[in-house]
Amino acid sequence: MKNSFKIYLFILGLWLGLTCFLDFFAVPTVFRTLASRQDAGTLGMIFFHTFNKIEIVLALLLGLCGFFFKEDIKFKKTFFSTISGLLILVLVYTFHMTPQIIDVNKKKYNVMEGSEEYRVLEEKHLFYHGLFRKTDGLKILVLLTLFGTALKRKEV
Repeated sequence: MKNSFKIYLFILGLWLGLTCFLDFFAVPTVFRTLASRQDAGTLGMIFFHTFNKIEIVLALLLGLCGFFFKEDIKFKKTFFSTISGLLILVLVYTFHMTPQIIDVNKKKYNVMEGSEEYRVLEEKHLFYHGLFRKTDGLKILVLLTLFGTALKRKEV
């Protein structure tokens, strides 16, 4: 088994583990522990925005590792398209979705709850939050699929 493949497996496991830890343990604990929903939301977005930046590096490293064992990959176009899709998703998280959620939350905290402006901002927040959750679920499924197909290889 090539070292690049071992590193690839490690990165996949790390990325999947960190994503699940953040999604299912860290952020929910913050919301259960902190009395202020505003503080919990702010801290949660700091976690996600920081992790999104780490995910860019992880996606690039996956692609680089794949390049080094590409002769062993049966469906090269599918593999590299999937890795590219993950990178694009993480870039969208980092540079669009997370900043939008942060911006909307900041604006919400400065308007009176119950006002029309608050309602509009809350709808926008719910849209991005829902989209973030759905695409994060998709990301987990893609990482699991990549991990499962990698473990299915004969060298493992």
